[in-house]
Amino acid sequence: MQRYLIIVLSVLLLASCAAKKQAAEFEAQPQWVKQKPIVYGYYIGVASVKKVGTSAQYIAKARQEALTDLAESVSSNVSSTSVLHSIETEYGFSESYDQKIQISTDDYLEGFDPVESYENEGSYWVYYKIAKSTYHEMKEKRKREAIATALAKYESGLTEQNLNKPKEALSFYLQGLQAIKRYLGEETPSTHNGNNVDIGNELYSSASAILNSLEIKAKTNEIKVKRGESFDRNLVFDVTYDGNTVQGIPVEFSYTGGYLKKDRQNSDANGKVYLEPEVLHSRNGKEQIAAKINLKELSQKAVDDLFIRGLITKRRLKPASINVIIEAPSVSLVIDESSCLNNNDCNQINSLFSKNASEYGFEVKGEQSSDFVFEFFFGYKKGESAGGLISAYISGEITIKDNLRKTVWVKQTVDIKGVGRSKEDAKTQAFSEFKKALNRNYFKQGLDAIK
Repeated sequence: MQRYLIIVLSVLLLASCAAKKQAAEFEAQPQWVKQKPIVYGYYIGVASVKKVGTSAQYIAKARQEALTDLAESVSSNVSSTSVLHSIETEYGFSESYDQKIQISTDDYLEGFDPVESYENEGSYWVYYKIAKSTYHEMKEKRKREAIATALAKYESGLTEQNLNKPKEALSFYLQGLQAIKRYLGEETPSTHNGNNVDIGNELYSSASAILNSLEIKAKTNEIKVKRGESFDRNLVFDVTYDGNTVQGIPVEFSYTGGYLKKDRQNSDANGKVYLEPEVLHSRNGKEQIAAKINLKELSQKAVDDLFIRGLITKRRLKPASINVIIEAPSVSLVIDESSCLNNNDCNQINSLFSKNASEYGFEVKGEQSSDFVFEFFFGYKKGESAGGLISAYISGEITIKDNLRKTVWVKQTVDIKGVGRSKEDAKTQAFSEFKKALNRNYFKQGLDAIK
C-alpha cells in the first residue's frame, strides 16, 4: 500500500512539473505567437511548423506558409465583369482556379518585412507583414505589365485569325490569357484601336469564337465492311474554319468497336484528314467511326498552364461520324464422305457446327459461296479388349481455308475413347464424346482463329 502511494505521488509531482513547464513556455512566447496580430494598414502572415528536416528546410516551409496566411488576408472578390465570372456562369465553379490572390515566395518579395521569428524545442514560428499600400502598388505594376503582354498576344491572334490561321490565333489568345491568369477574377482594362476594352474578356471571347467556327465533316455517312476485314478505301473528313478549309488542325479518330492503329492526324493543305483502311472486329451488326478536333493537343501546344488549357478542353465540339455496317463472314463445313458411318452422324456434326457459327456471328453458306471453308475428316481405330468390353478410338483433323482456298488454320484432334459390349457400341460411345469435344473446343477454336 505504501509503495502504491509513493507511485501515485510521484506521478502527480511529475504532472505538476510538466504543467508548470508548459505554463512557463507559454508565458515566454511573444504575443504574436499566442494570437495573430492586427496592424492597421498592413497585411499580416503568421505560421508555425514542426522542426522536421534541416533548419533551412523548416524555415523555408514556415516562410511559405506565412506568405500563404498573409494572402488569405487579401480581399479577392470576383468581379461580375471578369473572365472568371463568365467561365463560372458557363461551366459552374472553375476547377484548379483559386479565387484567392496567389502569392509565392517570389511575388512582390521586396515588399515583405520579416518582422520576427520564434522557436522552441519542437516548433518554429515566423511573422511577416507588408503595407497594404505597398502591396497594391506592386500588384498594379505587375498587372499593367501582364495586361500589356496580353494585349500584344491579342493583336497577334487577330492577325493570324484574319489570315485564316485559327490554330495559330487560338494559341496567341490562350497565351494572352495565361499572361493575366492571376487577374482573371478582376477587370483587366486596356485600350485597343482607340477603344476601351477588357482584354481578358476579349481574349476569352475570341478563343470561343474560333472554336465555334471550327467544323469537321465526313465525306460519307456509311460504309460496309466484313468483320475481320478492312474497309476498301480511305475515309475522308473535311476540316473548315468559317466555311473555309484549314490546315494543321489536329484530329482524333475513335471506333466504338475497339481501337484504331492510327487514331490521330492533322488536316492537310486542303483541310482534309484521312483514316487509312484498318481491319475491324466486332460481333455487333453496327458500329461507328468518329473524328473530332483534338482540343487537348491544340491547347498543349499553345500553353503549359493546366487551367488555361481547360478553358478549351472542356468545350464539346460536334464530331463527324460514319456508321459502319459490320457484315458477318460466311462459313461452310465440308465433311469427308468416308468419315460418317451414316447420314445421321454427319447431320449431327453439321448441326453442331451451325450452332457454334451462329453464336460467333458467322453466316453459314455453301462451300462455293462462303468466305471460309472448314474441311473436316475423322476416323475410328480399334482399341483394347478386356473383361468382355471393347474399346474404340476416334480422331480427326480440321483445316480452314479462306475464299482463295489458302489454308489459314489446321487442328488435329486428340484420340477420344469409347467403351462398349460390342465394336458398334464402342464406336457409338466414342462418337458421342467426340461430338462433345467438337462442340466445346474444336469448332470454337477454329472460329476464334478467323473471327
